[in-house]
Amino acid sequence: MLILRRIWVPLVLVLALSVAGCGGEESEESGLDEVFVEPTAEPDLLPTEEDLRDRFEGTVTDPFDLLVETCFNQYTYLDRNDLPAQLTTAIGCNRPHNGQVYAILIHNAPAGAPYPGEEAVNGWGQDQCLEQFEPFVGLEYVKSELEIGMIIPSRSDWEGEDNRRGISCFVHSWRGLLIVGTMKDIAL
Repeated sequence: MLILRRIWVPLVLVLALSVAGCGGEESEESGLDEVFVEPTAEPDLLPTEEDLRDRFEGTVTDPFDLLVETCFNQYTYLDRNDLPAQLTTAIGCNRPHNGQVYAILIHNAPAGAPYPGEEAVNGWGQDQCLEQFEPFVGLEYVKSELEIGMIIPSRSDWEGEDNRRGISCFVHSWRGLLIVGTMKDIAL
């Protein structure tokens, strides 16, 4: 998964292991407290997949199966080989969540074309996701409190039997907070 920063530097999405309730005093500046909530503190050690089962919210899904306007959470855990792995769950937008898909684009490479490389796929995805941001959110990206992220196909996804060419664009908080509610037409 790739996340874009204002200067287009890829970062790893910080993932919450559990969600915090929405509350607190309303902000005098812009009411952002109603949209963004602090994630709970992450433990020093990542859980295993077995430990994580009791902590996640939502329906476990393949990240490539998320639909436009679907809200989701992602959880990081240690697999059986003690390597970091991720679990994605679709969740109702009224619950605190990591992101919301706002566009799914199919890469313009011809059918059967070899994988163009991560940099080329990222570049194409960044341009397309940026173009689709304002129509979904209702505000220019540079003025928004939201960040753009992407779920992109790897070489094995691209060349595998599913021939995945789809790039999912999603919004998330650039401050590492969880989102509450849909971001469609929020103009935030």
